[in-house]
Amino acid sequence: MNPVSSIPAIALLFLALVIGVGFACLGQLFVHRRFRKSSFIEHNEVGGVIFTVAGTLYAVLLGFLTVVAWQHYEEAAAIVVMESDADIDAWHAAVGLPPALRKHVRADTLAYAQTVVRSEWPAMRRGGVDPNLAIITMDAIDVTSSFKPTNVAEANAQVETMQQLTIAHDARQQRIGVNRGGIAWLEWLVLGLGGTCILCFCWLFGLRNERVHLLMTSTVAIIMVSTMVLLFELQYPFRSDVGVGADAWRDAVKHIHQMQTGTVANMRM
Repeated sequence: MNPVSSIPAIALLFLALVIGVGFACLGQLFVHRRFRKSSFIEHNEVGGVIFTVAGTLYAVLLGFLTVVAWQHYEEAAAIVVMESDADIDAWHAAVGLPPALRKHVRADTLAYAQTVVRSEWPAMRRGGVDPNLAIITMDAIDVTSSFKPTNVAEANAQVETMQQLTIAHDARQQRIGVNRGGIAWLEWLVLGLGGTCILCFCWLFGLRNERVHLLMTSTVAIIMVSTMVLLFELQYPFRSDVGVGADAWRDAVKHIHQMQTGTVANMRM
């Protein structure tokens, strides 16, 4: 699926429409040249009932998978926001730690956000990850957890910082899992077979005006192909060029820089 995923969404949609509409129209012309037009017209009524049942079943399947893929996409977007918020919160929570430790943790959280933007997101477009990101997270967790607080304020800061670092770590694991998931090959096979059957069924109707019939068949093909392309783009939220972007992480880097250059002394490294 990776070569197809690398195609820009608009180009993939155009290519799929050309193939789908071309197949539908050429197939219809071929079938109608092989049989008499009256053979199709006289079975329109019965064929219409069967087509309604088959079309409804296919629409339910296609609609269900599209909803699942959309929810998958929304989940991915929520995970990104949760992860970036946790990284920022860890940076803020470190304010109660001793200066040296605070500087170390905040340097890690900033480096984490910058690494996500610089290398993790491009790697995710290819279905991979940046292994250095896990090292940065574990470094922050290690230095924070090994610290022995001397008062309640430091203890509270340690607990809160650890909690946010853990949330960021777990959210990243969820994000990686989402990027590896997708619609199974068997589901695509069933969708492809069902769509082919629906298009082929359109050929079995008969209209006196052949151009109108071709237009109707093309409309069905456009609707099905467009929906399947949308489904394909949504199944991998971080690989598509219309997928989840790194805007939340760019905002995180910007926010930290604003805190560092602000007037509040405790917000500086």
